[in-house]
Amino acid sequence: MAACWERILRALDELSAAELRRLKAALNRLPVAPGYAPIPWGPMEEADADDLTRLVIGRYREGYGLEVVAEALRRIHRRDLAFRLVGDDAPSSARPPDDLTAAPSPAEAFVARHRAALVQRVRRVAALLDLLQEEGLVTSEEVATVAAAPTPQEQMRRLLATAPAWGRRGHGRFLKALRCLHPCLMEELGRGEDLPDGE
Repeated sequence: MAACWERILRALDELSAAELRRLKAALNRLPVAPGYAPIPWGPMEEADADDLTRLVIGRYREGYGLEVVAEALRRIHRRDLAFRLVGDDAPSSARPPDDLTAAPSPAEAFVARHRAALVQRVRRVAALLDLLQEEGLVTSEEVATVAAAPTPQEQMRRLLATAPAWGRRGHGRFLKALRCLHPCLMEELGRGEDLPDGE
């Protein structure tokens, strides 16, 4: 399977100039999942297919970026490209209309609920970054940005600022990494609730 980046670029390259303008407008107005924001019009206005792909991946990461572009393609009546983009996923008509704004997973809810405690109490941020980078949840640029923060608290704030791009599975992997590095903290935070299993 081609990388998400290449699949998005290939789909955008098939659009006419008029369709590309309509896609940009759709991307700007598209309702997105909690924790995300639409791409502002300014950076998209003069963007070609390659630039737009960079903007999408930079804003939403590859997996969710693929979903967002597919939905925008459906909205400009290019369901053929949307279907090719998401592979075997069901076309829009077979999915609930609020698919992109679904309720958070248990792992996403756990991270949101315990954000303050995670910021204050996670100390092994460098080791956590290593695990998350291995899982593909953070890029080397994000690792450098997080690691440059002067305190573990600020490092965790910066790391959690990237959380909306992780998606459901990514949040589960984040919790798995935390369990590995901070088992006592995770046991304490998970006491009295169903702690997601990390997958």
